[in-house]
Amino acid sequence: MLHHLVGLLDRVLNSQVTGTKPLQVQPALAGGQNCLWAPAIWDHPILADELYTAARTLGAGSGGDAVVTGDAFTDTALLGMDNLDQYRILHFATHGLVTAPQPECPPRPALLTSFGADGSDGLLSFGEIFDLNLDADLVILSACDTAGAATIGATREAGVSSGGGFALDGLVRAFLRAGGRSVVASHWPVPDDYDATNRLIDGFFKASAGTSIAAALQGSQQSLMDQAETSHPFYWAAFAIIGDGGAPLRR
Repeated sequence: MLHHLVGLLDRVLNSQVTGTKPLQVQPALAGGQNCLWAPAIWDHPILADELYTAARTLGAGSGGDAVVTGDAFTDTALLGMDNLDQYRILHFATHGLVTAPQPECPPRPALLTSFGADGSDGLLSFGEIFDLNLDADLVILSACDTAGAATIGATREAGVSSGGGFALDGLVRAFLRAGGRSVVASHWPVPDDYDATNRLIDGFFKASAGTSIAAALQGSQQSLMDQAETSHPFYWAAFAIIGDGGAPLRR
């Protein structure tokens, strides 16, 4: 069975949405032995509203679609899923890392996950994304700066012999290599003010059947542009499509 949507969200502290409890966090290695991410980066709550909005709009729930949040969303759990290639749309709403914890440390792009109870390090790394087996029409990376680059070092560590150091060469390239045909990614921190990102995603998925991915995004961006409080490009222009924007959003 081909499922329509898998929504993935990193942990939400004390959230009534997911019912998760605070986790025992530990620093995660980002560079050399002394390059550790402080546990504080996992302490910024993200609400699951965006995912549930997308799920409702797509009618998720009747065809085996999944919204994975809280403790269930870990890098080890995701890497262990043997049916990811059955999902047409993957929607990540989490924190993205495109920098390094210290200036002397090499940045390695990653998406934050929960730690759960399965030995996760709390990061879905650039290299791990390359190992995913996807067959997705669309991957949405609703996190900050997800269109950024990966360093040459991180690229080589992932087993890729070329590239590195250029825009779109990080998380976007990894998800395309893993089997995503199109990726929606952001060029700067996604805004929370005025519920802008949630509204953008909602309008995107509400495009009529047969609308292309590019036209659906453009229409939703135009809707935000036409509202005074979100008319500044900061609120609507961060997201761009890389890949086949002419493909229909829903098949």
